[in-house]
Amino acid sequence: MSWFEEWFDSPLYEKLYANRNSDEAERLADLIEKEMPVKNYPTVLDLGCGRGRHSIALATRGYDVTGVDLSEEALAKARSLASDRNLKNVSFLSGDMREPVGQTFDAVVNLFTTFGYFLDDAENSKVIQNITEMLKPGGIVLIDFFNSHLVQKNLVTKDEGSFKDLTYKIKRTIDDAMVFKKITFSGSALPQNVEYTERVKLYDLLWFEEQFRSSNINLKHVYGDYSGVSFNREDSPRLIMIGSKEA
Repeated sequence: MSWFEEWFDSPLYEKLYANRNSDEAERLADLIEKEMPVKNYPTVLDLGCGRGRHSIALATRGYDVTGVDLSEEALAKARSLASDRNLKNVSFLSGDMREPVGQTFDAVVNLFTTFGYFLDDAENSKVIQNITEMLKPGGIVLIDFFNSHLVQKNLVTKDEGSFKDLTYKIKRTIDDAMVFKKITFSGSALPQNVEYTERVKLYDLLWFEEQFRSSNINLKHVYGDYSGVSFNREDSPRLIMIGSKEA
């Protein structure tokens, strides 16, 4: 089983990242709405939607959203949140981002560094090729990745904390052009210590530019944060790329 299949289905994932709130998702949705107005791009695929924060934020703005993720635990949470809000214009499907879903969309978004999970560069390239296949001619793609240069420059190697009866310790390392995060949980709520790993490839803007070109996507804008400030390699927290499929 891949690290993301095991970790994203764990209830401990949601505990660790409980601080990821809807405000952040709304800021990114603001940028998406500016770049791809709902009247021009009504159908959106949220590829790697997780627990549905961004899918729901976009659906509340009128987009017809399809969220796709491999984690059944995440999808169940996303469906529950959408049901609680009585949203009829968002649906969630189980799927692997390396495989097309069999339909096309006006826009495809891949958000909050839901990219670079695979060891083989060709598999990560395949994700972008599939995005092109799932876009209508002239459709928009938006990929929100981290700034890999800043991650390497400012790497926090250790972190720890607790919530209720659980303690966690995080160790971060960089090896073979990947950033690794080893997360260890302990405490009275667990019969024994539990360990998970996150791993993301450290792709830079140049790599994405090459992938876009080879996939017939014209890169239009590159932003460095959710307010839409231009990307700066030295200090931008995000690498947000927006391109259009050749008509």
